[in-house]
Amino acid sequence: MEETVPQLDLSAFALSSLDSVRVVMPPAPVATDDDVDAQLFVYVASATNHSPIRSIGDLTDEWVKGQFDGINTMAELRAGIKQDLERQGMVAWNNTKFQKCSDALVARLEGELPKEVIAANVEVSHAQYESRLRLMGSTKERYLREEHLTPEQFDEKLRDDVVFQLKLNAALDKMIEAKGIEVAKSELTEYLSTDDPDSFLAEIEANGRVEDACQAAARVKAMRHIVETAVVETEEGVTA
Repeated sequence: MEETVPQLDLSAFALSSLDSVRVVMPPAPVATDDDVDAQLFVYVASATNHSPIRSIGDLTDEWVKGQFDGINTMAELRAGIKQDLERQGMVAWNNTKFQKCSDALVARLEGELPKEVIAANVEVSHAQYESRLRLMGSTKERYLREEHLTPEQFDEKLRDDVVFQLKLNAALDKMIEAKGIEVAKSELTEYLSTDDPDSFLAEIEANGRVEDACQAAARVKAMRHIVETAVVETEEGVTA
């Protein structure tokens, strides 16, 4: 019989504030002409010895038409590169914002995690990690060599990750409790990513996991709200 992992008693925790979190972020990324030139130089560097392309100035509208479908001018190519760079930059920027919002929320959590809960979750996480490595055709030993980690460093990192996730979940659950956040079964796939929504819903129904799925989805909903309503500050002051 599978051993049940001990759960946190939410009554042992509190949030110091329910206000919007405040985070300090770098300015939203903007691609410069130099950034675009750096991308264009890839075409110059990859030109053959017999090619007339020797510098970015040699990349003409005629060259663009011969290289790309649906793009006719250098201006269009530069605009497209700029848009792609800024899109990629925003992905990284949003990931940083998410992490900073998570850190800010966890900092508001008051209460201590029981040692037995940490230990049980570390054990489960360790087993899951080794299972994923096996599925990838790898081993823990190989992973440690590739990442230049000692077993002690790996265990410390794993424990830190588990502790942070436990605190984040507890903080989100307290937020859900205080704000009355709910997610109905019909809304689950709006918050939980799945390739086959119908099969996913049938599976959790069959396994009696609907309540757990609704709780997980409520955490996602709460976290989205926290990120969306965060007060973002830069060196120039409040920006959002």
